Formats: sequence, C-alpha cells, structure tokens
Amino acid sequence: MSVNLALTTDNTVARLAPRPSQTQLALDDLTTGIKSWWLWSTMAWQDIRLRYKGSMLGPFWLTISMGIMVTALGVLYSAIWKHDITDFLPYLAIGLLFWNLISSLISDGTQAFIKAEGILLQVKMPVTIHAMRSVVRNLIVFLHNCVVGAAVLLFFSVPQSLYSLVSLIGLVLILLNGFWFTMLVGMMCTRFRDIGPIVASLTQIVFFLTPIIWMPNSLGNKLWVMYLNPAYAFLEIARGPLLGHSIPLPVWAMAFGVTILGFLVTFVFFARFRARLPFWV
Repeated sequence: MSVNLALTTDNTVARLAPRPSQTQLALDDLTTGIKSWWLWSTMAWQDIRLRYKGSMLGPFWLTISMGIMVTALGVLYSAIWKHDITDFLPYLAIGLLFWNLISSLISDGTQAFIKAEGILLQVKMPVTIHAMRSVVRNLIVFLHNCVVGAAVLLFFSVPQSLYSLVSLIGLVLILLNGFWFTMLVGMMCTRFRDIGPIVASLTQIVFFLTPIIWMPNSLGNKLWVMYLNPAYAFLEIARGPLLGHSIPLPVWAMAFGVTILGFLVTFVFFARFRARLPFWV
C-alpha cells in the first residue's frame, strides 16, 4: 500500500509541475547552442574540408577567382566611369570582399536547416547549432578571401590606422545579422521551399542597388537614398574605416536598428515554431 501511495504521489507531482514555456525552451536552445562552440566550429571546419576534399588549393580557389575578378572589374569600370584606379580598385576590392560574405551568409542561410535534415531527424541537439555552423563556415571562407583585400591595400599603399579597427565592428554586425537571418529565413525556407529562389533573386537586385561596383558620389545630391539601404549600412561600416572614410550617423543607426529588430522578430518566430522544424524538413 505504501509503495502504491508513493507512486501515486510522484505521478501527481509530475502532472502538477509547470511545463516550461515556448519562450523558455527557445532561450535554452539559444544559450545551449551558443555555449556548444566546440561543436559548431568543428562541424563548420569539417564542412570546409569535405567541400574541397581532393583539391590542392581548397578554398583558395575562391580567393584566386576573386582576385582575378577584382582586377578585371577594377580596370574595366575605372576606365568606363573615369575613376582614378588607385581609389576605385581598393574600394571595389574591399566592397566585394564583404559583399561576398553577406551574399554567402544569405544563400547558405536559406539552406542551413534543409542541409541538416539528417541530423535534425536523428539527433536531438539545439537548432541554434546549425545556424552557428552556417555562419562560421562562411566566416572561414571570408578569412581566406581577406588575402585579396590585404594585397590590394598594400599594393596601392592605402594608409591604415587605429581607426581601421572599426571595420571589425562592421564584420561583427554582418555576422550577427547573418545569424538571425539564418534562424528566421532558414526556418521559413524549410517550410516553404519557394522562398529560397526568391531570396536569391532579391540578393542579386540588392547587389546592383548597393555601391559596390559603383561609387556613391555618382548619385550626386540624392546620396540620402543610400541611407535607406541596409546592405549599404553594413558594407560601409566594414569597408569605410579600411579606406579612411568616416561613417555617417544615419549609417550607424540603420545598422544597429536592423540588427536589434531582426533579433527581436527572429526570437518571437523561433519560440513559436522551433518545435515544428523537424516536421518541415
């Protein structure tokens, strides 16, 4: 009788114990995932090794192709638009360097959970790990491509100072936004597969609307239009300090505003639909 009474009491307590809310579960997923840095960093590095398995140069093939593209476009567009190549080519090289990171974070982010289908269905781990894996994977490729940017800055003797370190803030902002974008749009693309191609098309449009292969002074007195472009804000904070350009206050406001708003919207969406992700893949 005493044993049955004890079992009944335990079952009653278990039923009465409050279940964690969706918000708490999302917070636990986020904190546990970020703390598991050894896991997502190892997975990201393994992705790079598998992608270039059997290649002698590995991701440096992307670096070589980027160097060729920067040289070709720099010579061509500086002649077409009558820009001084010593000013335009460093501007183009650093712009393409950070844009390639942004675009790769976007394209890879839309497929992050789809590519992790096997793990999501078989292994119980924080969803955040897959987003961090995608971000770090693209960061590794970016660091390889930094060779091109450094070579151009050295070749054209672009002066650097402590102010150049502000560029690291731009890099951090790009990575942070790549993280929430992967969490938000990655889940949406897992549910609705048509969103991925739409995002890819929009990314190409944004490329031409952002001053990368053209300079902002081409807009004349309509330069204020650039302040409405979030891609320009992140790009300019990362690129400007390396070229000795000051960052206007509206650019800072746009970058931090998008970052904060993106994280808030993403967390609400993540808390609401996190548990459904395994059923969507």
